[in-house]
Amino acid sequence: MNVAITCLEQQIFRNACWAWMFYVSTIYGQDFAVTPSEEIEVLQPAATETVPIVGSDETTALCPASEMVSSKDLSWSVGYDRGFFLRGVQNNDSFELKTNMRLQFRFVSFSRNADSWTDSAGVVLPIRDRQYFDIERARLVFSGHAFSPKLTYQSQFDFDTDSRHVASLLDGWVAWEYRDKRRVHFGKRKVPGSRNWILGAFDTRMVDRPISNEFFRPSRTTGIWFTGDPDPSFRYEFMIGQGYNTEGLTPQELGNNFATAGSIYRDVLGSYGPLRPTDFEYHDELAVRLGMSAVASIEGTPGRQLEETDFLRLTDGTRITEPNALAPGATVEGFHVYLFAVDAAYKYRGWSANAEYFVRSIQNLVSNIPVPAVGLQHGFYTEGGFFIVPKRFELNSQYSFVTGDQGSANSYATGFSYYPRGMPFLKLSMDGTYIDGSPVNSTATNILVGDKGFLFRCQWQALF
Repeated sequence: MNVAITCLEQQIFRNACWAWMFYVSTIYGQDFAVTPSEEIEVLQPAATETVPIVGSDETTALCPASEMVSSKDLSWSVGYDRGFFLRGVQNNDSFELKTNMRLQFRFVSFSRNADSWTDSAGVVLPIRDRQYFDIERARLVFSGHAFSPKLTYQSQFDFDTDSRHVASLLDGWVAWEYRDKRRVHFGKRKVPGSRNWILGAFDTRMVDRPISNEFFRPSRTTGIWFTGDPDPSFRYEFMIGQGYNTEGLTPQELGNNFATAGSIYRDVLGSYGPLRPTDFEYHDELAVRLGMSAVASIEGTPGRQLEETDFLRLTDGTRITEPNALAPGATVEGFHVYLFAVDAAYKYRGWSANAEYFVRSIQNLVSNIPVPAVGLQHGFYTEGGFFIVPKRFELNSQYSFVTGDQGSANSYATGFSYYPRGMPFLKLSMDGTYIDGSPVNSTATNILVGDKGFLFRCQWQALF
């Protein structure tokens, strides 16, 4: 039935979320979220070679450091340290600009075992064979600090062939360490709704993320984040932002309500280390990590069908906002969505495994006529692997599952990763995935909605 969202309900929801995030951020410590170094943590520190460049306020001419005589002089250095950097110091201020490049190049081949699939609205859609080369991610990242190491920033631009060869701003934020080991971020970045989603795309076990993660996860949005890690064994991240999935949308395409999200983890045994799931570091002692994530968001505005509601699908792959999806003649315009996920992982002597369980509730449906409830949506993935040759050659496998009132889907994958230099910033990966019905349309994983068949991917990735 139609459900109106009152101003009082919105205000209570927002105030409760703000109080929750403020309380946690004042208890726990320092930033460990997507800082300028997080997504490039896989790069091994290289010998830093710096070239000093010294100039006054009035000139940029090169001169030796011995000629610096004024407190107004500006001293620069350039070099490479997990990225090309430019660093400067002037009086009591310091500056850093670091540049990184990341590339994933793939060969993709999909062979169908069905000609078509039918969605909940009764629409018959084709399933097609595919074979192509793909630049999935070509990213240019600028990061560093300005005036003080406490004021950090990151801008990440992304180009890929399945977005019509258009470059776009993926992330852009500024963060301030307002208290020891505590930061507040302003800008655009990931909604912290699942562990696999928070994991950088260049650190996944298989060529890309599992189907269940792609079905349930949120995306990126604009907003405010509070992050911290009081010690290496614990991390938290809380957010209030524009929505569950507002990537590429303008303010005119969004509703008036905000989303809240949070994610935490704790190393309950040993020191797990980097977020990547494989045991590239080779742990001599067992390390176990547990975590959880949650998102709550009010999507859409009554009386208007907004683009921000188009992301959510039923478990058979039908968009919930598609006409006739839930009932003949019905079109959903808004809803409340709640996601909860728990995750666990371990690493030990080259062996590793990780898993995550999702449950999503879609409530308070707003439509032009009464519609039935969607029902709870469940899913999980589990994956594991081991290094046959430490830091060189690894075998991996994965299983993913999604289910709900409208249907279920499975996928099975196996493959390997080869590190030619024994360092994680260069990697060749191959995997094969059998898909028994895809409920999600994910060009990043090369899996399209309705897919039934076998997917082969071969990927070369480089980070520098």
